[in-house]
Amino acid sequence: MDSIGQSGEAPLRAGALLLAAGRSARMGGPNKLLLELDGEPMVRRALRTLQAVPLDPVVVVLGAAADAVRAALAGLPACRTCSAPQAEDHQASVDAGLRAFAAPVEAIVIMLADQPLLDADDLRWLLAQWSACARGGALVPMFAGQRGNPVIVDAALRAPILEAGSSVGARGYLAAHPALVHRVETPNDHFVVDVDTADDLARLAGRGLRAALPGAG
Repeated sequence: MDSIGQSGEAPLRAGALLLAAGRSARMGGPNKLLLELDGEPMVRRALRTLQAVPLDPVVVVLGAAADAVRAALAGLPACRTCSAPQAEDHQASVDAGLRAFAAPVEAIVIMLADQPLLDADDLRWLLAQWSACARGGALVPMFAGQRGNPVIVDAALRAPILEAGSSVGARGYLAAHPALVHRVETPNDHFVVDVDTADDLARLAGRGLRAALPGAG
């Protein structure tokens, strides 16, 4: 388990879900999670970031490109995977991941696999904010009024979210229980930058990340 926590406090036990089941329909071609950023598949970069925090365990939610994503993750420390093959929708992936997550942790970080600007320091900062919040709720990062990711949920919310069903999902459950939601303004835009389209990739080049098709170098 990890050792995140403030001085004088017991370490925070936190794990993560990495959502990697999308079909990348808006990219108009290759699966975005397999695109190489600075020579590394984007999904591998995301898992490596979570493991560097460190967060343990990490459950990776896979979809239609499961075999290719597994190959992209080869060689990294072991993680658990689960499948959401029909997960066109983000909430179905969250539901599948929460069902597979049975570790005794206090908090679960729900992270998208297409936020390549996020690094381990960003996630450590977010977990420090979580440590300062009242237990039993969720923490949502915000930047300039825009909702970001990852969201951190108290592990105690796993059961009621699953009971609500995937048609409601974590987001719907939290929307119905606004008193449980804590929001925090982040120090940078890493939490709100994701990759859905070719234009998004072009903007990353302006941030110093080189993007290439798998195997293109």
